[in-house]
Amino acid sequence: MLTLIAASMLVFRPTLPTGSPVVVSIKGFVVDPIVSLSIDGLPSEDFGLTMTTRHSIVINKDNAGLTRKLTVDGKTLTTAELESPGENAHPVLNALGLSVLNTMAIGIDYSKNQITFWPGGRLTPEEANAWIMRAPKWISESKVLKTKIERRAEVAPVIPVTINGKKVDLLLRIGKEGTSFAKGQEPDLNTPIEYGPGGNHAIVSGVTIGNTTLPWSLYFRGVNYDPRKAIDPTIMGTFTTDNLLARRVIVDLAGGMLYSEQLPLDAQVSMFLTAWFQLPIEVQGSKIFLKEMPDTKFFAQLAPIYDSEVLEIMGQSAESIVAAAKDFTGDRRLLLKVLFEKVWRGFKVKIKRTGGDVQEVDFDPPK
Repeated sequence: MLTLIAASMLVFRPTLPTGSPVVVSIKGFVVDPIVSLSIDGLPSEDFGLTMTTRHSIVINKDNAGLTRKLTVDGKTLTTAELESPGENAHPVLNALGLSVLNTMAIGIDYSKNQITFWPGGRLTPEEANAWIMRAPKWISESKVLKTKIERRAEVAPVIPVTINGKKVDLLLRIGKEGTSFAKGQEPDLNTPIEYGPGGNHAIVSGVTIGNTTLPWSLYFRGVNYDPRKAIDPTIMGTFTTDNLLARRVIVDLAGGMLYSEQLPLDAQVSMFLTAWFQLPIEVQGSKIFLKEMPDTKFFAQLAPIYDSEVLEIMGQSAESIVAAAKDFTGDRRLLLKVLFEKVWRGFKVKIKRTGGDVQEVDFDPPK
């Protein structure tokens, strides 16, 4: 094992982008990521990054102004025009909108919960590839997906997506949740899932971005937001970067390009099942092991049982779960649907420890 690790460290990686990237930890990441920024050297405040509005606003009217300097740990991010909300607006958080983000490239590192800003943006493909490929090799070598970002009404960043052969334009959004379709535009072939109290999700397969087909995409059903009315009638919904099932994604708004790590299928399935079951899952062929993706420590409390093989989840064999996730058709759709609807009630996992002992472990519902 040590020999393999030492050998992997000798693999050539391209050089990183020149310039002055600014790295910020993500404090919250539900829909729009939240980062902490300082205005004109004052104590840091929380900002949400939103690509659904053009304007950058601050709740405290005293912070509004034409040349406010935003910094992170003493590093200048940008000089921005910050607006105070109007009389009828009810913002709950300071927001950086497209008036600022349009001038940048934004790198989202899902494995480290960090965002890297490149003021000025317009990364070369080599620079983007270098940043994405700095992520440790996982299961097998990653590739880089590249697609052009289009614009509508000078505001919305849009990417073309093909779903079961039908091309639709979706609003591109940074976030972990929120992918949706405009009313009346939901894909025909989807599997509704009642996930959690009041949750209403669905999974659709056959989603293609550029020349890459994703195994499936998760979205919310029944949302009120209709981008055809809010932004442009040609946009049929929203697509969040989390649905790319990648550890690293770059949204280069200044350069009009989207770059994403394209993981091998086993790693994509690992990320998918980890998110659903809230367990550190690594898929190896037809088997499942309790193991985090490289360079992460999200599930430190489970370290004593790391590397255990998962034999069953909720009475279903690991082999059947992996098969359903890799080939999401027919009865396999129903298998995942049932499991995902039960997960909030708590569930049992049968594991085989590295020493060979078999035991069942109870897990609470994911929060």
